[in-house]
Amino acid sequence: MADTKVAKRADLNAVLKTALDAVVVMRTDGTIAAWNDVAERTFGWSFDEAHGRRMSEMIIPVQHREAHERGLTHFLATGEGPVLDRHFEITALRRDGEEVPIELSITFTRQFDEPMFLGFLRDISERQAAHRRQELLLAELSHRVKNMLAVVAGMAHQTARASSSLEDFGVAFSGRLQALARGHDMLTISSWEGAALPDLVEALLGPYALPGDMRASFGGPPVALNAKQVLSLSMVLHELITNATKHGAFAHAAGKVAVSWNWSTAEGPGLLRLTWKELGMTGVEPPSRKGFGLKMIALSAGHELSGTAGLDWESDGLCFTLEFPAEEPKS
Repeated sequence: MADTKVAKRADLNAVLKTALDAVVVMRTDGTIAAWNDVAERTFGWSFDEAHGRRMSEMIIPVQHREAHERGLTHFLATGEGPVLDRHFEITALRRDGEEVPIELSITFTRQFDEPMFLGFLRDISERQAAHRRQELLLAELSHRVKNMLAVVAGMAHQTARASSSLEDFGVAFSGRLQALARGHDMLTISSWEGAALPDLVEALLGPYALPGDMRASFGGPPVALNAKQVLSLSMVLHELITNATKHGAFAHAAGKVAVSWNWSTAEGPGLLRLTWKELGMTGVEPPSRKGFGLKMIALSAGHELSGTAGLDWESDGLCFTLEFPAEEPKS
């Protein structure tokens, strides 16, 4: 008999040592009989500290203790246990008082040296956190898609109103979509955390700043833009480039564009001033009517960037200024 008891205890110890989850063994009187290393790490109590103490006093949160004791009494009286032999999620209590979500399965067995309950507990904090992150990402993705569709729909409507033919609409609308796509690509690379203003300007004006051509130049201090600012500035710069290509500096052999930006100290901290200056032309006159491109620039400056925009037609070309709040780099 003694040999059988020792063998059964050895079997139990093997279960405790090889289990990947926390294993807690409880006697029918509600006290802890065994406790593996994973349980020690999970709950903060050593086996010597836990051994012989009531389970309900160790790892069961206060709000669940009465149900635990009632369920134990019911099982001993009837042999029925609704929580046995299945997986369910609940919270458990650590030594420091923190409640953690766990996945729990409980089995009643007479296989070892006395009748006992084996509880297998897995900390699912990270799993639940990952699930919450996934839900947030899906909600954010849905929000962004809806916003993007609204932008595209509005852009299509306004471009159609301003176009004299289907061909004109196709060219203008395609260009605006490409500007949105370039901004979107930059945000995708950064996991939608934003992008640097120099990188955005280079992505849009780079083809005009090639060695041997140098139709465009640009420069300024490092500026980090958030996702909304990247998309809005993509559209603003696209409209300016389109206007310059059709009517302005890029449509003239000697025309050039200089883009610069700096912090506007006169208006207080956190205000960025961007200047688009067209040069090399003569006899420039303001347009007789404001097209959709200029309306979009004004809309983006005021509504999307919470800033102000100014357009001046000087004798040698257009001068555009944009001021909007941005986050200054920490010194």
